[in-house]
Amino acid sequence: MPASHLNRAHRRTLNRKHGCLRSIPTLAVPFLLAGTLVAQAPEATPTKAPYAGLNFRQIGPFRGGRVGAVTGVQSQPMTFYFGATGGGIFKTTDGGIHWAPVADKQLALGSVGAIAVSDSDPNIVYVGMGEADLRGNASHGDGVYKSADAGKTWKHMGLTDTQQIGAIKIDPKNPDIAYVAAMGHMTGYNADRGVFKTVDGGKTWKKVLFKSDRAGAIDLSIDPTNSQVLYASIYQFIRKPWTFESGGPDSGLWKSTDGGETWTDLSKNPGMPKGLLGRIGIAISPAKSGVLWTLVEAEEGGIFRSEDGGATWAKVNDQREVKQRAWYYARIFADPKNADTMYALNTSFYKSVDGGHTFRPIPTGHGDNHDLWIANDDPQRMIESNDGGANISFDGGKSFSTIMNQPTGQFYRVITDNDFPYHIYGAQQDNSTVETSSRGNSGLITESDWWDVGGGESGWIAPDPTNSRFVYAGSYDGLLTRYDHATGGQRNINPWPDNPMGSGVEAMKYRMQWNFPLLFSPNDNKLLYAGAQYLLGTRDEGRSWQVISPDLTRNDKSKQGPVGGPLTKDNTAVEYYDTIFTVDESTVKPGLIWVGSDDGLVHLTQDGGKTWANVTPKGIPDWIRINCIAASPFDAGTAYFAATLYLTDDYRPFLYKTTDFGKTWKLIVSGIPTDDFTRTIRPDPKQKGLLFAGTEAHLYISTNDGDSWTPFQLNLPNVPITDITFQKREDDMVIATQGRGFYVMDDMPLVRSLPGGKLSDEPVHLYAPKATYRYIGGGGFGGGGAAALGKNPPAGVGIYYSFKEAPKGDIVIRIKDSDGKLVNEFTSKPEPKEPEALEEDEGRRATPKPTKKAGLNHYVWNLRYTDLVHFPGLIYWAAGNQGPQVVPGTYTIELTADGHTEKQTVLVKPDPRVPTTPEEYKKQLDLALQIADRTNAANNAVITIRAQKKQLDSFATSSIPQVASEAKRISAELDVVENELYQTKLRANEDALNFPIKLNNKLAAMVGVVSQSDTAPTEQSYAVFKDLNAQLQVQLDKLAAIESKDIGAFNSLVRDQNIPAVPLAK
Repeated sequence: MPASHLNRAHRRTLNRKHGCLRSIPTLAVPFLLAGTLVAQAPEATPTKAPYAGLNFRQIGPFRGGRVGAVTGVQSQPMTFYFGATGGGIFKTTDGGIHWAPVADKQLALGSVGAIAVSDSDPNIVYVGMGEADLRGNASHGDGVYKSADAGKTWKHMGLTDTQQIGAIKIDPKNPDIAYVAAMGHMTGYNADRGVFKTVDGGKTWKKVLFKSDRAGAIDLSIDPTNSQVLYASIYQFIRKPWTFESGGPDSGLWKSTDGGETWTDLSKNPGMPKGLLGRIGIAISPAKSGVLWTLVEAEEGGIFRSEDGGATWAKVNDQREVKQRAWYYARIFADPKNADTMYALNTSFYKSVDGGHTFRPIPTGHGDNHDLWIANDDPQRMIESNDGGANISFDGGKSFSTIMNQPTGQFYRVITDNDFPYHIYGAQQDNSTVETSSRGNSGLITESDWWDVGGGESGWIAPDPTNSRFVYAGSYDGLLTRYDHATGGQRNINPWPDNPMGSGVEAMKYRMQWNFPLLFSPNDNKLLYAGAQYLLGTRDEGRSWQVISPDLTRNDKSKQGPVGGPLTKDNTAVEYYDTIFTVDESTVKPGLIWVGSDDGLVHLTQDGGKTWANVTPKGIPDWIRINCIAASPFDAGTAYFAATLYLTDDYRPFLYKTTDFGKTWKLIVSGIPTDDFTRTIRPDPKQKGLLFAGTEAHLYISTNDGDSWTPFQLNLPNVPITDITFQKREDDMVIATQGRGFYVMDDMPLVRSLPGGKLSDEPVHLYAPKATYRYIGGGGFGGGGAAALGKNPPAGVGIYYSFKEAPKGDIVIRIKDSDGKLVNEFTSKPEPKEPEALEEDEGRRATPKPTKKAGLNHYVWNLRYTDLVHFPGLIYWAAGNQGPQVVPGTYTIELTADGHTEKQTVLVKPDPRVPTTPEEYKKQLDLALQIADRTNAANNAVITIRAQKKQLDSFATSSIPQVASEAKRISAELDVVENELYQTKLRANEDALNFPIKLNNKLAAMVGVVSQSDTAPTEQSYAVFKDLNAQLQVQLDKLAAIESKDIGAFNSLVRDQNIPAVPLAK
């Protein structure tokens, strides 16, 4: 490694791990500090939206979720887009190194089914909403969106009720002409399905191909040699909560030769499979006119090739590897240059070079593949998508870009432990379980901060409440594991380990759903619950299980058979029915357990399972899924639940509350739109009546126990909110999404202090800050390159304050210790502009200024004393200019604006992982402050010397020889002192490798040495400081002597000559 890279990395390591002081403002220190002051960026105009100014932080994990739609840009080799199945639209302009969401807040929903960029105008992008691979957790869309500026802004273009869109194709020469293949409703029959065409850029649409209200268009292709020729596949599909049907008499393959105006059915042409058809994928060869392939789901299905534009067909492949689970895959693509090269997407990414007769798998970043785009002029350039995200290749699939930079994971549930920092747990659809730290030691949450904890993609997770070394996690087919962090080993503790794969739920002794409940009793740390048709319990870590309830479902045998058909069965536990779906036990009354089933029943026991009562609300729709039930943390008889009917084509919200142990229930959905179906509800554990609810696209808040709801979306994208939990010790709210991973709300105390989201009416108001930790390791919101990393909470105290009107003068925030002594002070007054840093410098993070806009403002005090003195041009090695860190204790915050002062106190807590005593903290601070004071003395001396030398320079050219000579001599003596105080030869970051650092740098570095851990200083630290301090004093004494003698005499000399004197330092 080159020295420059080695030392830069070394310095950054020093900074992160040892808490060195921050860099000098004008010339950057060659390392980056975590844990800096963070100020909220000012807004142009104040917003009056409830809770405006609050934000969630996204923690990841940055591991891609399922992507069903991708495209590149023909004329821009490094630009690509993908549409996630829950997380919206993302774009890269550097070939997949970085991805960024480009339509957040502009899309009403998060699920994307298709995306296309115009070949003739790359600014035109069409997106079809609602994924078309219609699995059990698929989310619906709301039609078509269009961007005319390469994804910067988006406009809804209609087709709202199409819900699931399989493909969008744009005429290669006219971007106003586009076609949409719409599946329609996944869970019901409707007319807005088939192929639609626009000739005016999406302003109006014409339905040009329609078969029936139960079959929609799943795939669509335009002949590259003749844009009037189109092929479309119609697919009959319906999903119900307990099954789905893929294929039927209305499925088929169609062709148009007049731009979609009329269509011909090719389904029964010679060579096509006979009987019922299911999903059909289409690929047209750009390399040879008339050549196309179809991948057909049928009894005798497979890959078929036509050489005459679909008039006749020949079956070329019957491999199950490329035709299995056709309802979920069935996508094929043609190479643009070679008529014998084509691709088939299935569990693997397959390539054929012999016209489809044989295939070989190509490794990608993940399995289960869904979409592919290949550049017309360069078959080596492609983007491919799968259940793990989107990957780009520039060498024809030999290598792909990473999927570990896409925050699009889909999570079913979320829970936390009580570690420090606490961990967040969830199961990521199409991937593994995840345990992630809520904050990372490097300033951000990286891939090293999260890991798999057993179970699988679909399960609930339950960390042992007494020892998080052990984690229990579920998955489909009843899989249940006990994971040991210490060994990495897993124990299978399935209550009945008879694997039912390939059978329906009727084959299971215990009907355990894809997402069966798993949780510890809040009143008995040994009791672990699991949900089947019965509530099961174990007190011996899963070595044995007891049935603690009767069957708490409807037990409708007609809904418990094999899943799928009429062509292909698909038994994965997603559709296993008549099961317990949600469980919660009261923290107020032990043994009071609420249970909800996926077939619409609610049960209650008040004696730990000895007796049960059916407390299902009267009038609630039959077969509704009770998705989340939550016991009140305040009243034993109060509970809430969220239910959903979206799998029966009903998108209404259902939230219920009882206050009398389920005897009566109240529907509480006022304020939630009638088409925003509900997924979760949770009561705040610290404020009675404060509730949160998650829906298909939003998060809501109620401050009146559910009587009314207000959006609490803040900076969240419009994606499904699947679960909510609270970390009580840290007073955080954590949410799980289906498409954007996990988010954390760190400011719950402030949320509670804003009734209805309204700010104080006082002219100036300082809100009570949340206690914080003096945390070892990184903090803050990260810096450059953090786009694919989770965010830490701020490294310090979050200070929130509001103004009814923007103050006329500057505001000041003062921090004082328990003795009333000033620790630090921040003002909105702009600092004088200083010289620009060297081009090579990484840049000093100047102390942010508090904002003073009308409305809510946010500032973060980073637990530091006042920054050290600096001067223009200062370059440090392995040091900086941050003041020492405060000791744990209580501090007072004062906010002054327009003559009015508000005060609050805040508690700074010690890092609970360290045994440091108050005496040790004090020793560290005392020495750090002494070193800081002497560093300031050194830097002030340099400032004084430079000011004096500047004036002496004006005398060095005097026409009076004695004056000129004395000015030069004194200036030279000052140079000697300055060069002992500071290495004046430093001009670039690594000049110190050539020119030894001097006293001010050594002293500043000692602050970092003393503060690098939460321990008392070492004896050698005291000794080194004593030595450096003595050396410093020698130089300061020399400077004092020069000032009193030489400059004093010089001033007498120039006064005798009637020349203005050199001012002495004060």
